[in-house]
Amino acid sequence: MPALTPKNVAIGRMVAGALYVTLPRLLVRTWTGIEDPRVNALGRAIGARDLALGFGALLALRRATPARGWFEAAVLTDAADAVATILVFRQLPRLRRWLIL
Repeated sequence: MPALTPKNVAIGRMVAGALYVTLPRLLVRTWTGIEDPRVNALGRAIGARDLALGFGALLALRRATPARGWFEAAVLTDAADAVATILVFRQLPRLRRWLIL
């Protein structure tokens, strides 16, 4: 199993972002239960955000400059996603609520 290093966390965020950009409908449907192609924009926006955060952190690490701000921004966006999910928790697909959160 790969070590949980800052570099691997940044790469993982980029992979997750790339998946949301390329498969937005599938992933947003899993998250929200909404079967509507218009949610593709939401999925791609989430993916672009995660790609940018991961890429920024990875660039900072490779340049040996402070990457902490990138990781703090990632934690804040994840917290915002969690709050948004909690606000509609009861409306989410029953079997996937906890996985989504």
